[in-house]
Amino acid sequence: MKNTGITISKIIIFIITIFVFTKCGLEEVKHEAPEKNEVKKGAGFTINLPEDHTTGYTWQLSQDFDQKLVENTNAVWHGNKKGIYFNFSALQTGETILTFVNRKYTDTSNVKSFIIKILE
Repeated sequence: MKNTGITISKIIIFIITIFVFTKCGLEEVKHEAPEKNEVKKGAGFTINLPEDHTTGYTWQLSQDFDQKLVENTNAVWHGNKKGIYFNFSALQTGETILTFVNRKYTDTSNVKSFIIKILE
């Protein structure tokens, strides 16, 4: 019984490790509007924004993008120095704008937009 527990633990750690390295390999979109970012259909991509939780401000993704073209898969905060990574998947060809608002309660300190052009 003990060996089974160790084996299952090793398998779970292996799966988590693969997931982490796969997510870390996403293409990073860096160009803010009006520049366009090109991504291939079916590919994953990430947008990294600086976020220091000691300020109380956090980035929020506006939901006004075309969700038929892009899927928001998750957001992962990597600490005050690395910020937050918003991860996406490009579903169909087309173009949409991802808008992020940096706010604390109702106070907005910054807005960033990224134009995503999805190619075949």
